[in-house]
Amino acid sequence: MTKTVVILGAGSGFGFAIAQAFGQQGKHVVLAARHEEALQHMTAQLRAADISADWLVADAANSQSTADLFRQVVQHFGIPETFVYNVADTQLDRPRDTPATHIAQAFDVNVLGAIRTTRQFLDLADTDIPRNILITGGGAALNPVKATTTLSLTKAALRSYAYSLADELADTAVYVGLITIQGISGTSDAMQPANVATAYLQAAADRNQTELRYPAGEQSESEFSALKAVMNDPDRLQTFLQEHPGVNAFLQQHSEFLTD
Repeated sequence: MTKTVVILGAGSGFGFAIAQAFGQQGKHVVLAARHEEALQHMTAQLRAADISADWLVADAANSQSTADLFRQVVQHFGIPETFVYNVADTQLDRPRDTPATHIAQAFDVNVLGAIRTTRQFLDLADTDIPRNILITGGGAALNPVKATTTLSLTKAALRSYAYSLADELADTAVYVGLITIQGISGTSDAMQPANVATAYLQAAADRNQTELRYPAGEQSESEFSALKAVMNDPDRLQTFLQEHPGVNAFLQQHSEFLTD
């Protein structure tokens, strides 16, 4: 079997770091997302570092698009060993003023997209062939707060699905791992993408835990409590908001979040 890792939702943060980490292990990585130019740039960076990499445009919200992604992967590289679902609508919102249409759209991306694509991945080969499904979860599923209404409920539903799928496949050679990331990229040393990516390597290597929480252990606070800490460092805040425009937009509309 080709040692190929397909990363759907390959952005410049966690997605790129996950690709880099697997690539450094000698895997062939395929970056997939909606934006061709960004994919080309990341792939060039990986190849410059002597990592075997390719890219394909795919939209997690479009089942035909993702079906075509897997078709092309199999055609060019064979049955992939690992599929990483790293797609998420992480927009912050409040429980009383979020349009129901936004909640439905986020659910389609954060949950239904994972269901559709993991089924497509499973259909590529018999379940007696060792393969890995790695799903990016979030601490918002465990510690919902008013600013993470839709993110929390969709990540909770995704977590439930991952556990159900893992239970169904428990007696097969297919491993299902949920990597619950308890924090926001760039808010601490632990949350630097390269460090977070090690959790995916661990999951694929050990193949014995349905859920890995990163950083390890259970957190009693919302992951977004770290966001308030960033606000106390103006230089760090400016860089952070440039990298997270969705958070920036939310804070402009809900400045009370920082003082609540």
